[in-house]
Amino acid sequence: MKPFKPTPMQQAAIDYKGSIVITACPGSGKTAVMKEKIRGITPELPSHRGVIAITFTKKASEDLKKRCKENALDTKRSYFGTIDSFCLNELIIPFLDRLWGGCSSDCKIIKKLESHQENYFLGKYKSPTCKDLYSDSGFKVLYDTGILWMSSFAALASFIIDNSISAKRYIKARYSHVFMDEYQDSSQSQHQLFIKLRELGLTATAVGDVDQSIYRFRGSDPEFLLKLTMDKINFEHIELDFNHRCHPSIVNYASRVLDPECKLITHKDEIKVFRRFIPGNLKNAAEYITPWIAGWLENLNIRYASDVAVLAKKEISLTEFATGLGHDYRLYTDTPLNNLGTECADAYSDFLSFKYGAISTAQDVIEKYFYKLPLHNVKSIRKILKFLRSESDLEAFIQKSTSLLQLIGIEASEEEKSAVRVVWNSPYLLKLFKPIANNEIQLMTLHKAKGLEFKIVFHLDMEEWSFPHRIPGSSWNDINYPSLAEDTNLHYVGITRAELCCILIQTSLRKNSGGSYGDSRPSYFLGLPQLEGLYR
Repeated sequence: MKPFKPTPMQQAAIDYKGSIVITACPGSGKTAVMKEKIRGITPELPSHRGVIAITFTKKASEDLKKRCKENALDTKRSYFGTIDSFCLNELIIPFLDRLWGGCSSDCKIIKKLESHQENYFLGKYKSPTCKDLYSDSGFKVLYDTGILWMSSFAALASFIIDNSISAKRYIKARYSHVFMDEYQDSSQSQHQLFIKLRELGLTATAVGDVDQSIYRFRGSDPEFLLKLTMDKINFEHIELDFNHRCHPSIVNYASRVLDPECKLITHKDEIKVFRRFIPGNLKNAAEYITPWIAGWLENLNIRYASDVAVLAKKEISLTEFATGLGHDYRLYTDTPLNNLGTECADAYSDFLSFKYGAISTAQDVIEKYFYKLPLHNVKSIRKILKFLRSESDLEAFIQKSTSLLQLIGIEASEEEKSAVRVVWNSPYLLKLFKPIANNEIQLMTLHKAKGLEFKIVFHLDMEEWSFPHRIPGSSWNDINYPSLAEDTNLHYVGITRAELCCILIQTSLRKNSGGSYGDSRPSYFLGLPQLEGLYR
C-alpha cells in the first residue's frame, strides 16, 4: 500500500484539534483522515483512556481498528465498533439496571418486534428517540419482559446519560474523543447521542456525505449531517470534495446522476463508463460476461478476480446471475446469525470468523469480548480459542463457544445454536467467514457495497421496475417512484465503487413479481438526458 500523503484539505482536517464535521465525497480519503486523527490523539492519552470510533458496519470497524494499530501503535482503551454495539456494551448493560431494575445482561436482543410486542407501545416507531422513552411506558414494559430492541439502543443510551451520574462520569473518564463515520445515515436518536457525548466534554468528529444517504427507510436522515455543517459555534466544517479513487469519467457520470448542471472534470482519457444491453435474463448475462472477465484478468492490469464486483439492487438478481457465472465467486448474503442480530449471535459469528480465518488472531477476539477479565483468565481463553480454531466437530465447537460466552455473562439460546448449525453445514454460507480468496468475484447488493472499492464494477438491475423502485399507479404508464431520491443516491454509490471501469447492464428479459419473464425497458436512470456523451 502506498504511504498516505495528505492533501492540504486532508491535512487541515487531521490537524484541527476541536470538534469538526468533515463532509467527504467517495474516494476522498476520509478513512485515512480518521485514522491519522486517531493515531495522533491516542499516544497523548493515559493508559486508561481512549477514543470512541463508531462506524456503520462491523467490517468497517475492524478495518479502521487495524489501520489505527499499524506498526503496533497502542490505541489505549479505545472503542471501535458500530453505534449499536457501543450503546449496548458501554451504556445499556453497565447502567440500565440501576435505572429500570432487572438485569440487562440477561435480556434477549431482537432486531424486529413481534406483533404482540408492538402492542406494548402507544405508537409505531422506526427509530425511537429519547423523548419517546419518556412519553411511552411501552419501552419499560418491553424491558421488563426481558427484551432489548436494537432500534431503541441509541435512545436508551441517551436516556441513561440524562439520568445516570455514574454513566456520565464513566464516559468522561474513559474517553476523550468521539468519531462517527457515515453520519448521513444517522437517525435522530443517534444524532442526539452524538451531541450529548460532545456536551459531556468529548471532542467530536462527524464524517459523512449527504449524497450517499441510502438508509432513510430505517429512519436515518441526512439533515442531521447538514445541521452539523451549519453549527458554526460548536463545529468546524471541512469539505473533502476531490475523488482520488475513480477514473475522471466515472466521477463525471456519477456527479451528473446527482446534479444535471454539475461541472465536469476535463480529461483526455477514454471514457470508462459503459452501457451494455444483453439478450436474455441475468443467467444469460453472466454467461455472456464470463469471457470478458477472463480476458481482463489476462490482458489488463487487474491482478485478481476479487478486484471485480457485481452489484445489484436486489439480492435475488445476484442469485440468478450467479447460476450462469463461469468463475468462482462470493455472494454476500445475510446468514441466520445476522438475521437474529443478538449479541450472542454476533459473538458466534466472530468465533466462526476466527476459526475459518476472516478474523486472523485470537487477540482480536479477546480485545472485543474478554478485555475486562483478569489477566490469568485471558491466558486460558487464548488457549481455548486455539483449540476452537482446530475444532472439527460441530457440537464440540458450539460447546466450547458457549462456555467462552458464559465467562462474560452471555447465555446462548437453542435458536442461536441452531443458527450456528445451519451455517456450519452450508459451504455457501461458510465462505462468508473465510478470508476473501483472490480468485473470487465479489457479488453483493448496492447497500452492502457501501464503503468498498473495486477495480471493475458491473452494475445490474438497470431495467425499469427493477431500479429505481417503482409502484403501480392508476394506469400502467403512471410513473411513481416513491424512493427516487434514496435510489438515486444508491445508484451514485454503486457507480463510485469502481476505480477503473463501470459497466451498467440491462438485460432484455426481466423477471416480474410473479416469477415469469417479460421484455424489459431501460431504467429511468438510463434515460437521464444529462448523461449523454458521458458513456460508451
